[in-house]
Amino acid sequence: MKVTARRAVDPIIATLLLIAIAVASGIIVYVYVNSLAGGLTGGGGAQVADQVSMDAYNYGTLAAPVVTIRDVGSGTVSINNIFFDGQIATISGASSPVGCATGTAITPTSTCQFTLTTTGITSGTSHTLKVLLTDGGTGVMTIIAGRSG
Repeated sequence: MKVTARRAVDPIIATLLLIAIAVASGIIVYVYVNSLAGGLTGGGGAQVADQVSMDAYNYGTLAAPVVTIRDVGSGTVSINNIFFDGQIATISGASSPVGCATGTAITPTSTCQFTLTTTGITSGTSHTLKVLLTDGGTGVMTIIAGRSG
C-alpha cells in the first residue's frame, strides 16, 4: 500500500489568510454598526416638547395628598390621566392657581395642583405617581406618605 503525502498550506500563508479574513469581517461589522447608529441618531436628537415634572407635594394628610406639577417642555401640555400606584387616580379636587383635571392644558413654565383621594396608606411608604399627557408623554414621580417635598 502506497501512502501519498498530502501537502498543506504553508503556515505563513495560512496566517496571512486568517489575518485578511479577520480584517475583512471587522470592516463589514464596522460599516454595519455605523449605518445602524447613523440611522438611529440622525434625527437630530430632538427632545420631546411635552414634558412635566413635579414641583412639590404635601402628603402630610394620608387621605388627601396635594401635588403640584409644572410644564417644563417647550409646548403646552394637556393632561390625559393621572395614575397612583398603577391605578387611575381619584382626584377629589383641583385647587388653585390652576387645577390639574383631565383635559387641563398647562402652558410652558406654568404649574397646576390637584388633590388625590387615597385610602389605607401607611406613613413612610413610597408611591408612584404618573401623569399621562394626551400626546403620549409621561411624567413619573415618587411621593412618600407622611412627608412633603
